Amino acid sequence: MSTTDTPIWLTHFLAPQHALSKYDIMQWQGSGSADTPGADAVCRMLLCLGEDGQRIKHAAFEVFGPPVAVACADWACEWLSDRTIAAARSLSVKDFEQALALAPSQRYAALLVADALAEAFRCL
Repeated sequence: MSTTDTPIWLTHFLAPQHALSKYDIMQWQGSGSADTPGADAVCRMLLCLGEDGQRIKHAAFEVFGPPVAVACADWACEWLSDRTIAAARSLSVKDFEQALALAPSQRYAALLVADALAEAFRCL
């Protein structure tokens, strides 16, 4: 596979920057989980708010599943950092598809992360 054939999402899988293990213990105000039994994937998204309580200071994830699910979670955490809660709630599956150039068969990974985030937002 040449570098021109490498999927965009692969860099997020190979070197995730927001995996939960990279963070010291901190107070997470929002936590949400989702799974896709058919794809055997589980995602947990965690959100830490800034001092104003209106901005996401840090986002982290835990994913057990295919590489594309890890990539979607990592990208979402990157995108969420320093966004207001209102702006963060606008993140859509289409945003994942465009940013990571997901194939239609990989859309489930974006849905998985979006579902986990929706649950995390309900905790805020």
